[in-house]
Amino acid sequence: MSGRNIVQAFETSEYRARLDNVRTMMGSAGMDALVVISQANQCYLLGYESFAGDEPQALLLTRDDDPYFILRKMDADAAADAGCWLSQDRVVAYAESHVAGTDEQSAWEVIGRFVRSTVGASARIGVEAFGMGVLNYPKLVRALGVQEPLDASDLVAACRLVKSERELLYMTEAAEIADRAMLSGIDKIAVGTRHCDAAAAILSALCAGTETIPGGPPPSPPFIRGGRFANAPHQFWSDDVFALGHQYYLGIGASRHRYVAPMTRTAHLGPITPCRKNQHEGALAGFYAAVDALRPGATCADVARAFHAAIRPYGLTKDSRLGYSVGLDWLDGPSLGTNNDTEILANMTFLIHMGFYERSELYMLSDTVRVAENGSEAMSKLPRILFERPA
Repeated sequence: MSGRNIVQAFETSEYRARLDNVRTMMGSAGMDALVVISQANQCYLLGYESFAGDEPQALLLTRDDDPYFILRKMDADAAADAGCWLSQDRVVAYAESHVAGTDEQSAWEVIGRFVRSTVGASARIGVEAFGMGVLNYPKLVRALGVQEPLDASDLVAACRLVKSERELLYMTEAAEIADRAMLSGIDKIAVGTRHCDAAAAILSALCAGTETIPGGPPPSPPFIRGGRFANAPHQFWSDDVFALGHQYYLGIGASRHRYVAPMTRTAHLGPITPCRKNQHEGALAGFYAAVDALRPGATCADVARAFHAAIRPYGLTKDSRLGYSVGLDWLDGPSLGTNNDTEILANMTFLIHMGFYERSELYMLSDTVRVAENGSEAMSKLPRILFERPA
Protein backbone atom coordinates (compact mmCIF):
# COMPACT_ATOMS: atom_id res chain seq x y z
CA MET A 1 0.00 0.00 0.00
CA SER A 2 0.99 3.67 -0.02
CA GLY A 3 2.53 3.71 3.46
CA ARG A 4 0.52 6.85 4.30
CA ASN A 5 -2.40 4.97 5.74
CA ILE A 6 -2.34 1.50 7.28
CA VAL A 7 -6.04 0.90 6.61
CA GLN A 8 -6.03 1.80 2.90
CA ALA A 9 -7.35 -1.34 1.21
CA PHE A 10 -5.97 -0.72 -2.31
CA GLU A 11 -3.09 1.09 -3.91
CA THR A 12 -3.89 4.71 -4.76
CA SER A 13 -3.16 3.83 -8.39
CA GLU A 14 -6.11 1.44 -8.39
CA TYR A 15 -8.45 4.12 -7.08
CA ARG A 16 -7.21 6.51 -9.76
CA ALA A 17 -7.80 3.89 -12.45
CA ARG A 18 -11.37 3.49 -11.19
CA LEU A 19 -11.85 7.27 -11.38
CA ASP A 20 -10.59 7.27 -14.97
CA ASN A 21 -13.14 4.60 -15.89
CA VAL A 22 -15.93 6.65 -14.32
CA ARG A 23 -14.74 9.80 -16.13
CA THR A 24 -14.90 7.94 -19.45
CA MET A 25 -18.51 7.02 -18.75
CA MET A 26 -19.24 10.60 -17.65
CA GLY A 27 -17.99 11.80 -21.02
CA SER A 28 -20.21 9.33 -22.86
CA ALA A 29 -23.19 10.52 -20.81
CA GLY A 30 -22.44 14.21 -21.43
CA MET A 31 -21.58 15.02 -17.80
CA ASP A 32 -19.07 17.64 -16.67
CA ALA A 33 -19.45 16.71 -13.01
CA LEU A 34 -20.80 13.81 -11.00
CA VAL A 35 -22.22 13.85 -7.46
CA VAL A 36 -21.80 10.39 -5.92
CA ILE A 37 -24.24 9.73 -3.07
CA SER A 38 -23.98 5.96 -2.59
CA GLN A 39 -21.68 5.10 0.32
CA ALA A 40 -20.66 1.90 -1.46
CA ASN A 41 -19.61 3.91 -4.52
CA GLN A 42 -17.76 6.41 -2.34
CA CYS A 43 -15.87 3.52 -0.77
CA TYR A 44 -15.13 2.12 -4.24
CA LEU A 45 -13.62 5.39 -5.47
CA LEU A 46 -12.03 6.74 -2.29
CA GLY A 47 -11.42 3.75 -0.01
CA TYR A 48 -13.48 5.38 2.73
CA GLU A 49 -14.83 2.52 4.86
CA SER A 50 -16.79 4.32 7.58
CA PHE A 51 -20.58 4.09 7.64
CA ALA A 52 -22.37 7.43 7.88
CA GLY A 53 -25.85 6.33 8.86
CA ASP A 54 -28.30 9.03 7.78
CA GLU A 55 -25.78 11.88 7.79
CA PRO A 56 -25.37 13.30 4.26
CA GLN A 57 -22.06 12.93 2.47
CA ALA A 58 -21.14 13.23 -1.19
CA LEU A 59 -18.22 12.82 -3.55
CA LEU A 60 -17.83 15.45 -6.30
CA LEU A 61 -15.97 14.22 -9.37
CA THR A 62 -15.07 16.42 -12.33
CA ARG A 63 -13.50 15.46 -15.64
CA ASP A 64 -9.96 16.72 -14.95
CA ASP A 65 -9.09 16.91 -11.24
CA ASP A 66 -9.04 14.93 -8.01
CA PRO A 67 -12.47 14.61 -6.42
CA TYR A 68 -13.78 16.42 -3.39
CA PHE A 69 -15.33 14.53 -0.49
CA ILE A 70 -17.95 16.51 1.47
CA LEU A 71 -19.05 15.17 4.86
CA ARG A 72 -19.73 16.19 8.45
CA LYS A 73 -16.78 17.66 10.30
CA MET A 74 -16.32 14.89 12.85
CA ASP A 75 -15.90 12.42 9.97
CA ALA A 76 -13.99 14.75 7.67
CA ASP A 77 -11.27 15.30 10.28
CA ALA A 78 -10.52 11.56 10.35
CA ALA A 79 -11.21 10.59 6.73
CA ALA A 80 -7.66 9.30 6.18
CA ASP A 81 -7.94 7.07 9.24
CA ALA A 82 -11.00 5.49 7.64
CA GLY A 83 -9.07 4.59 4.49
CA CYS A 84 -9.65 7.64 2.28
CA TRP A 85 -6.66 8.26 0.00
CA LEU A 86 -7.45 11.92 -0.79
CA SER A 87 -5.23 14.67 0.56
CA GLN A 88 -6.89 16.56 3.40
CA ASP A 89 -7.37 19.70 1.29
CA ARG A 90 -9.81 17.73 -0.91
CA VAL A 91 -11.92 16.71 2.11
CA VAL A 92 -14.60 19.33 2.82
CA ALA A 93 -16.32 19.50 6.20
CA TYR A 94 -19.72 20.92 7.03
CA ALA A 95 -20.73 21.96 10.54
CA GLU A 96 -22.45 19.64 12.99
CA SER A 97 -25.35 22.09 13.22
CA HIS A 98 -26.42 21.07 9.71
CA VAL A 99 -27.04 17.56 11.07
CA ALA A 100 -28.82 18.24 14.32
CA GLY A 101 -30.08 21.82 14.15
CA THR A 102 -33.63 22.90 13.35
CA ASP A 103 -32.85 26.44 12.14
CA GLU A 104 -29.88 25.66 9.91
CA GLN A 105 -30.00 24.71 6.27
CA SER A 106 -29.93 21.01 5.44
CA ALA A 107 -26.53 19.46 4.85
CA TRP A 108 -27.80 18.58 1.35
CA GLU A 109 -28.15 22.30 0.63
CA VAL A 110 -24.60 22.86 1.88
CA ILE A 111 -23.36 20.11 -0.41
CA GLY A 112 -25.31 21.49 -3.37
CA ARG A 113 -23.96 25.01 -2.91
CA PHE A 114 -20.40 23.68 -2.73
CA VAL A 115 -20.86 21.72 -5.96
CA ARG A 116 -22.33 24.74 -7.76
CA SER A 117 -19.56 27.06 -6.62
CA THR A 118 -16.91 24.53 -7.66
CA VAL A 119 -18.11 23.51 -11.13
CA GLY A 120 -20.03 26.62 -12.21
CA ALA A 121 -23.63 27.31 -13.15
CA SER A 122 -23.32 26.01 -16.72
CA ALA A 123 -21.86 22.59 -15.86
CA ARG A 124 -23.85 19.52 -16.82
CA ILE A 125 -24.16 17.73 -13.47
CA GLY A 126 -25.00 14.09 -12.93
CA VAL A 127 -26.43 12.96 -9.59
CA GLU A 128 -26.96 9.51 -8.10
CA ALA A 129 -30.63 10.10 -7.44
CA PHE A 130 -31.49 6.54 -6.44
CA GLY A 131 -32.02 6.19 -2.69
CA MET A 132 -31.90 9.89 -1.79
CA GLY A 133 -35.55 10.12 -0.85
CA VAL A 134 -38.34 12.48 -1.81
CA LEU A 135 -37.41 15.04 0.86
CA ASN A 136 -33.65 15.26 0.38
CA TYR A 137 -33.34 15.13 -3.41
CA PRO A 138 -35.26 18.41 -4.04
CA LYS A 139 -33.08 20.20 -1.46
CA LEU A 140 -29.93 19.12 -3.26
CA VAL A 141 -31.30 20.01 -6.71
CA ARG A 142 -32.40 23.49 -5.61
CA ALA A 143 -28.96 24.18 -4.16
CA LEU A 144 -27.30 22.95 -7.35
CA GLY A 145 -29.18 25.64 -9.24
CA VAL A 146 -30.23 23.35 -12.10
CA GLN A 147 -33.74 22.50 -13.18
CA GLU A 148 -33.03 18.77 -13.33
CA PRO A 149 -29.60 17.11 -13.11
CA LEU A 150 -28.73 14.09 -15.20
CA ASP A 151 -29.56 10.74 -13.57
CA ALA A 152 -26.27 8.96 -12.81
CA SER A 153 -27.66 6.27 -10.49
CA ASP A 154 -26.10 3.34 -12.39
CA LEU A 155 -22.91 4.94 -13.69
CA VAL A 156 -20.40 3.99 -10.97
CA ALA A 157 -22.16 0.68 -10.35
CA ALA A 158 -21.45 -0.33 -13.95
CA CYS A 159 -17.73 0.20 -13.33
CA ARG A 160 -17.83 -2.12 -10.31
CA LEU A 161 -19.03 -5.22 -12.16
CA VAL A 162 -15.62 -6.53 -13.30
CA LYS A 163 -13.38 -7.09 -10.29
CA SER A 164 -9.64 -6.50 -9.97
CA GLU A 165 -7.31 -9.17 -8.61
CA ARG A 166 -7.21 -7.53 -5.18
CA GLU A 167 -11.00 -7.26 -5.07
CA LEU A 168 -11.18 -10.95 -5.90
CA LEU A 169 -8.64 -11.67 -3.17
CA TYR A 170 -10.77 -9.90 -0.56
CA MET A 171 -13.85 -11.81 -1.70
CA THR A 172 -11.95 -15.10 -1.54
CA GLU A 173 -10.86 -14.25 2.00
CA ALA A 174 -14.46 -13.36 2.88
CA ALA A 175 -15.55 -16.76 1.55
CA GLU A 176 -13.00 -18.50 3.78
CA ILE A 177 -14.34 -16.66 6.82
CA ALA A 178 -17.91 -17.47 5.79
CA ASP A 179 -17.07 -21.17 5.50
CA ARG A 180 -15.89 -21.22 9.10
CA ALA A 181 -18.89 -19.22 10.30
CA MET A 182 -21.30 -21.54 8.51
CA LEU A 183 -19.87 -24.59 10.24
CA SER A 184 -20.13 -22.77 13.58
CA GLY A 185 -23.83 -22.20 12.97
CA ILE A 186 -24.54 -25.73 11.73
CA ASP A 187 -22.82 -27.18 14.80
CA LYS A 188 -25.40 -25.38 16.96
CA ILE A 189 -28.40 -26.99 15.29
CA ALA A 190 -29.80 -29.49 17.77
CA VAL A 191 -33.20 -30.38 19.17
CA GLY A 192 -34.33 -27.63 21.57
CA THR A 193 -31.48 -25.21 20.80
CA ARG A 194 -32.62 -21.64 20.15
CA HIS A 195 -32.18 -20.14 16.70
CA CYS A 196 -30.57 -17.11 18.32
CA ASP A 197 -27.78 -19.28 19.74
CA ALA A 198 -26.87 -20.42 16.23
CA ALA A 199 -26.97 -16.77 15.10
CA ALA A 200 -24.64 -15.78 17.93
CA ALA A 201 -22.14 -18.47 16.94
CA ILE A 202 -22.21 -17.29 13.32
CA LEU A 203 -21.76 -13.63 14.22
CA SER A 204 -18.86 -14.43 16.52
CA ALA A 205 -17.10 -16.37 13.77
CA LEU A 206 -17.71 -13.64 11.20
CA CYS A 207 -16.13 -11.04 13.47
CA ALA A 208 -13.22 -13.27 14.52
CA GLY A 209 -12.20 -14.36 11.02
CA THR A 210 -9.50 -17.01 10.73
CA GLU A 211 -6.01 -17.32 12.16
CA THR A 212 -4.60 -15.43 9.16
CA ILE A 213 -7.58 -13.33 7.95
CA PRO A 214 -9.08 -10.70 10.25
CA GLY A 215 -12.85 -10.68 10.46
CA GLY A 216 -14.90 -7.59 9.80
CA PRO A 217 -18.31 -6.15 10.55
CA PRO A 218 -20.91 -8.51 9.06
CA PRO A 219 -22.75 -6.89 6.15
CA SER A 220 -25.99 -8.42 7.42
CA PRO A 221 -27.19 -10.50 10.35
CA PRO A 222 -27.45 -14.20 9.46
CA PHE A 223 -30.65 -15.61 7.99
CA ILE A 224 -31.87 -18.70 9.85
CA ARG A 225 -35.22 -19.99 8.67
CA GLY A 226 -37.12 -23.26 8.69
CA GLY A 227 -39.43 -25.34 10.81
CA ARG A 228 -43.18 -25.55 10.90
CA PHE A 229 -44.10 -21.91 10.29
CA ALA A 230 -41.03 -20.05 9.09
CA ASN A 231 -41.40 -19.89 5.32
CA ALA A 232 -40.56 -16.17 4.96
CA PRO A 233 -37.23 -16.22 3.08
CA HIS A 234 -35.87 -12.81 4.11
CA GLN A 235 -36.26 -12.78 7.88
CA PHE A 236 -33.19 -13.20 10.05
CA TRP A 237 -34.18 -15.60 12.85
CA SER A 238 -37.11 -16.12 15.18
CA ASP A 239 -37.69 -16.89 18.85
CA ASP A 240 -38.18 -20.54 17.93
CA VAL A 241 -36.04 -23.59 18.76
CA PHE A 242 -34.79 -26.25 16.36
CA ALA A 243 -37.16 -29.24 16.12
CA LEU A 244 -36.67 -32.85 15.05
CA GLY A 245 -37.72 -33.73 11.50
CA HIS A 246 -37.35 -30.23 10.08
CA GLN A 247 -34.73 -28.64 7.87
CA TYR A 248 -33.28 -25.16 8.26
CA TYR A 249 -31.26 -22.94 6.00
CA LEU A 250 -28.48 -20.61 7.16
CA GLY A 251 -27.63 -17.67 4.92
CA ILE A 252 -24.56 -15.56 5.73
CA GLY A 253 -21.96 -13.23 4.27
CA ALA A 254 -18.53 -12.35 5.63
CA SER A 255 -16.88 -9.03 4.85
CA ARG A 256 -13.31 -8.03 3.94
CA HIS A 257 -12.97 -4.27 3.45
CA ARG A 258 -16.71 -4.33 2.66
CA TYR A 259 -16.29 -6.98 -0.04
CA VAL A 260 -18.74 -9.81 0.57
CA ALA A 261 -18.96 -13.44 -0.54
CA PRO A 262 -22.43 -14.65 0.54
CA MET A 263 -23.38 -18.30 0.91
CA THR A 264 -26.24 -20.51 2.12
CA ARG A 265 -26.45 -24.10 3.31
CA THR A 266 -29.35 -26.22 4.58
CA ALA A 267 -29.24 -28.60 7.54
CA HIS A 268 -31.75 -31.36 8.34
CA LEU A 269 -32.39 -32.31 11.95
CA GLY A 270 -32.73 -36.08 11.99
CA PRO A 271 -32.89 -38.59 9.10
CA ILE A 272 -33.38 -36.94 5.69
CA THR A 273 -36.65 -37.81 3.94
CA PRO A 274 -36.67 -38.98 0.28
CA CYS A 275 -38.56 -35.83 -0.76
CA ARG A 276 -35.99 -33.54 0.75
CA LYS A 277 -33.13 -35.61 -0.66
CA ASN A 278 -34.65 -35.18 -4.13
CA GLN A 279 -34.97 -31.45 -3.49
CA HIS A 280 -31.29 -31.23 -2.61
CA GLU A 281 -30.16 -33.32 -5.57
CA GLY A 282 -32.21 -31.14 -7.91
CA ALA A 283 -30.67 -28.01 -6.44
CA LEU A 284 -27.19 -29.45 -6.96
CA ALA A 285 -27.97 -30.26 -10.58
CA GLY A 286 -29.23 -26.71 -11.08
CA PHE A 287 -26.19 -25.21 -9.37
CA TYR A 288 -23.67 -27.06 -11.52
CA ALA A 289 -25.63 -26.35 -14.70
CA ALA A 290 -25.62 -22.65 -13.84
CA VAL A 291 -21.89 -22.65 -13.05
CA ASP A 292 -21.17 -24.38 -16.34
CA ALA A 293 -23.24 -21.79 -18.25
CA LEU A 294 -21.70 -18.83 -16.38
CA ARG A 295 -18.87 -17.96 -18.75
CA PRO A 296 -17.71 -14.94 -20.74
CA GLY A 297 -19.94 -14.20 -23.72
CA ALA A 298 -23.06 -15.77 -22.23
CA THR A 299 -25.89 -13.68 -20.84
CA CYS A 300 -27.58 -13.71 -17.45
CA ALA A 301 -30.63 -15.16 -19.18
CA ASP A 302 -28.57 -18.04 -20.62
CA VAL A 303 -27.49 -19.01 -17.10
CA ALA A 304 -31.02 -18.86 -15.73
CA ARG A 305 -32.38 -20.99 -18.58
CA ALA A 306 -29.68 -23.63 -18.02
CA PHE A 307 -30.62 -23.77 -14.35
CA HIS A 308 -34.35 -24.18 -14.98
CA ALA A 309 -33.74 -26.95 -17.51
CA ALA A 310 -31.57 -28.84 -15.01
CA ILE A 311 -34.07 -28.78 -12.11
CA ARG A 312 -37.13 -29.67 -14.20
CA PRO A 313 -36.52 -33.46 -14.17
CA TYR A 314 -36.62 -33.36 -10.36
CA GLY A 315 -40.09 -31.84 -10.36
CA LEU A 316 -38.75 -28.51 -9.08
CA THR A 317 -39.56 -24.98 -10.16
CA LYS A 318 -38.23 -21.60 -9.05
CA ASP A 319 -40.17 -18.43 -9.79
CA SER A 320 -37.65 -15.98 -8.33
CA ARG A 321 -34.33 -14.91 -9.82
CA LEU A 322 -31.48 -17.42 -9.72
CA GLY A 323 -28.99 -14.95 -8.29
CA TYR A 324 -27.26 -11.63 -8.83
CA SER A 325 -23.91 -9.88 -9.07
CA VAL A 326 -22.20 -9.45 -5.70
CA GLY A 327 -19.14 -7.64 -4.38
CA LEU A 328 -18.82 -4.39 -2.46
CA ASP A 329 -21.56 -4.13 0.20
CA TRP A 330 -23.14 -7.37 -1.12
CA LEU A 331 -25.39 -6.60 -4.13
CA ASP A 332 -23.69 -4.73 -6.96
CA GLY A 333 -25.20 -5.49 -10.34
CA PRO A 334 -27.52 -7.43 -12.64
CA SER A 335 -29.72 -10.38 -11.74
CA LEU A 336 -29.51 -13.90 -13.14
CA GLY A 337 -32.99 -14.03 -14.62
CA THR A 338 -34.51 -15.19 -17.90
CA ASN A 339 -35.46 -11.55 -18.63
CA ASN A 340 -31.91 -10.14 -18.24
CA ASP A 341 -29.65 -10.07 -21.31
CA THR A 342 -26.61 -8.50 -19.60
CA GLU A 343 -23.44 -9.98 -21.09
CA ILE A 344 -21.20 -11.87 -18.68
CA LEU A 345 -17.51 -10.89 -18.60
CA ALA A 346 -14.45 -12.46 -17.01
CA ASN A 347 -13.92 -11.52 -13.34
CA MET A 348 -17.54 -10.74 -12.66
CA THR A 349 -18.78 -12.35 -9.45
CA PHE A 350 -22.28 -13.72 -8.87
CA LEU A 351 -24.24 -15.31 -6.07
CA ILE A 352 -25.91 -18.41 -7.53
CA HIS A 353 -28.84 -18.91 -5.22
CA MET A 354 -31.14 -21.96 -5.25
CA GLY A 355 -34.19 -21.46 -3.08
CA PHE A 356 -37.43 -23.43 -2.84
CA TYR A 357 -40.04 -21.90 -0.56
CA GLU A 358 -42.90 -24.08 0.68
CA ARG A 359 -44.31 -24.16 4.17
CA SER A 360 -42.23 -26.56 6.30
CA GLU A 361 -40.10 -27.34 3.22
CA LEU A 362 -37.76 -24.35 2.96
CA TYR A 363 -34.52 -25.22 1.20
CA MET A 364 -31.61 -23.05 0.08
CA LEU A 365 -28.15 -23.58 -1.38
CA SER A 366 -26.01 -20.72 -2.64
CA ASP A 367 -22.40 -19.84 -3.34
CA THR A 368 -20.44 -16.89 -4.67
CA VAL A 369 -18.92 -17.74 -8.04
CA ARG A 370 -16.14 -16.02 -9.96
CA VAL A 371 -16.34 -15.92 -13.75
CA ALA A 372 -12.99 -17.05 -15.16
CA GLU A 373 -11.73 -16.84 -18.75
CA ASN A 374 -12.86 -20.39 -19.59
CA GLY A 375 -15.61 -21.04 -17.08
CA SER A 376 -16.48 -20.29 -13.46
CA GLU A 377 -15.41 -21.40 -10.01
CA ALA A 378 -17.01 -21.18 -6.58
CA MET A 379 -15.17 -19.30 -3.85
CA SER A 380 -16.46 -21.42 -0.96
CA LYS A 381 -14.64 -24.64 -0.13
CA LEU A 382 -17.46 -25.94 2.07
CA PRO A 383 -19.13 -29.12 0.75
CA ARG A 384 -22.46 -28.56 -1.00
CA ILE A 385 -24.29 -31.21 0.97
CA LEU A 386 -27.56 -31.36 2.85
CA PHE A 387 -26.11 -31.43 6.34
CA GLU A 388 -27.74 -34.10 8.49
CA ARG A 389 -27.71 -33.19 12.19
CA PRO A 390 -28.16 -35.98 14.74
CA ALA A 391 -31.51 -36.27 16.50
